[in-house]
Amino acid sequence: MGYTVYVCDTETTGLDPQVHDIIEVCFWRIGDDESKTWCLKPVNVDDISDEALHVNKHKREDILHLTEEGREKYLLAEDTLPEIEMWFMEDGAAAEERIFVGQNPKFDYDFLLDLWKRNNSSDTFPFGYWRDSRTGKERFNVGYLIDTINLARIVDLCTDKRRPYYNLMSLVKDYGVTRATAHRADGDTKMTKELFEKIIGVIKGPIVEGLSDCYPK
Repeated sequence: MGYTVYVCDTETTGLDPQVHDIIEVCFWRIGDDESKTWCLKPVNVDDISDEALHVNKHKREDILHLTEEGREKYLLAEDTLPEIEMWFMEDGAAAEERIFVGQNPKFDYDFLLDLWKRNNSSDTFPFGYWRDSRTGKERFNVGYLIDTINLARIVDLCTDKRRPYYNLMSLVKDYGVTRATAHRADGDTKMTKELFEKIIGVIKGPIVEGLSDCYPK
């Protein structure tokens, strides 16, 4: 059984998934020609960080629906989550058959998981979810996350070298990836996807040749 790989990035109103909200999320399904991006209206409007908006360039008046453009662009989560789930269902995969790739993906994963929980939709969370048949408790497996930072560290281990920085823009420069708009979900997702594919493309051949027999018989 193989996996379906998704690259993801989010932009948020702050750093705490318990307090702040996703305002932009982008997914790129490896093998597709383009990404999918959704913008969401925040719920916790009193906790919006000015610093976060300064970084991601989303405008407070737009995300709060104070402008016509904002009302059209930033959708309500309860209306948007079913659309996102329908898009995921196109792959025909179960949640545990999907891999979540990102630059520090635990950050994005935690925000997404909290978003689904807030909307009472844990059962349809697209990644690594199941309900324990014995206890009935929800289980979420972050073992399905792949961090491009860690992939770069594996390269460092193999080359016996160490780079000074591991932020996305530094890795994009080091690996010759095409630069896109930083700190916007679609741009960061595109760069992360190309970075992931560049590293995987180099190591895939030797791994298949040298480790294809390392599975249980």
